[in-house]
Amino acid sequence: MKKLKLILPVLFIIGGVSLIFFIKKGNSTGKELFPDTFFSKGANVEWLGIYLKGHKVGYLASRIDSTEVGYRVYSNTYMKMAPAAGYEREVSYQVVTNTDKDYNLSDFHFRMVSGEYVFSAYGRKIGKKLSVEMEIGGNKREMEFPLKSSYLPATIEGMVKTGRTGTFQFFDPTLQSIFDISIENLGHDTLEGVPTTKYAVQQSGIDVYFWVSSEGHLIRQESPIGLVMKRETDVNLSDIETVGFKLFDSYAIKVDNPIKNPRMLNMLRVRLDSVDLSGLRIEDDRQKLRGNILTIKKVTPGDSDEIPEEVEPYRQPTPFVPSDDELVGKTALDVIGGKKGWEAVERIITFVDTTLRDNPTFSIPNALDALKSKEGDCNEHSALAVALLRAVGIPARVEVGVVYVGGAFYYHAWVGVYMGGKWVATDPTFGQLIADPAHIKLEYGGFKEQAKLYRVINKLRISVLQYD
Repeated sequence: MKKLKLILPVLFIIGGVSLIFFIKKGNSTGKELFPDTFFSKGANVEWLGIYLKGHKVGYLASRIDSTEVGYRVYSNTYMKMAPAAGYEREVSYQVVTNTDKDYNLSDFHFRMVSGEYVFSAYGRKIGKKLSVEMEIGGNKREMEFPLKSSYLPATIEGMVKTGRTGTFQFFDPTLQSIFDISIENLGHDTLEGVPTTKYAVQQSGIDVYFWVSSEGHLIRQESPIGLVMKRETDVNLSDIETVGFKLFDSYAIKVDNPIKNPRMLNMLRVRLDSVDLSGLRIEDDRQKLRGNILTIKKVTPGDSDEIPEEVEPYRQPTPFVPSDDELVGKTALDVIGGKKGWEAVERIITFVDTTLRDNPTFSIPNALDALKSKEGDCNEHSALAVALLRAVGIPARVEVGVVYVGGAFYYHAWVGVYMGGKWVATDPTFGQLIADPAHIKLEYGGFKEQAKLYRVINKLRISVLQYD
């Protein structure tokens, strides 16, 4: 069996980016998208150290310049981690955002680099619509997001400074998704001797806390997955640790009753504790939840040829699952070789399993990059399998949750295939055509849905009750 590929790396990237714009007003003009003087002394740059469970893993540098119509917000983030033993990864992402005087988004540029992986996006708001152009795998794709109002905040801090607490829409550049967020002023607090105002920002069902000084400086940010950002006077790259696999292992959910031969199971019954499960789409053809008792059974395809209307979206392309791409389509047809139904599924899962090299990544997973690079972790395996399946008309989705390996459950991603009237779990990372019941699905869908895992990471406890 292959090494376990943790889904956590992409979640840390999401957690580090989604709420980063917390900076104070400056006086420079900044004519370039990212000026050469960004890090120069006296350039009004603010520094935040990024810590994961007490380990310093990177920094965030930010600044804001005045423009004739509003502000230009700059943010540069650097992180270094080892997502698995023997693998070291550096990832950086930059965001440049133009706003009006009320910090209302006008346009943005986003760029992420992780090794040879590069993802970029440009977005522009026009009235009650956000238009985004992305470059993925060397190809450009466009998306449009309808907005509830013409106000789309570019910065969390901008909303707070203008007194705009309440519920808003917010665009996350890594997830390429619009979220509803709420901001609550929790009142005055003192942090390390500094008088601050504390705010709670809720997104995807979790609260992220911010402490802001009276001068508008972000002093500290805390998220429930153990990710902390705190204000520093400068950055010293030598302070950054290369956090090894043991840190990721700390997110494992250990159990008292070990499971023997988990890959051979037909049924598993567990108790899920310490989290609110409401809002998570846990139940399906293989999983039944009664209170907090979950029973998972191995499910095989049925005989029906009908595809219900609610399943039809899982045959359609998305920006990160481009099943309509010419290369993806040709590859899928070559792989199935004229086979149909479950035989076609088997060929695609086997192709992904045997083609992609096991290489843990820090990236925004997309199928086209995975197909071209022929490497990735569970995220890339799942995205590519879903794209190839959809390219030949088979409904498929990315499923996320936990899988049992070596005495504990780890966060993982695999594939759900709709075949014969049932959703069947299959895992191209493990090379399992029928995924065993030790795969516990907590959610499914795109990045916006996957972000719901924040609600359970660091909290979920699992007790093994029965298995066979």
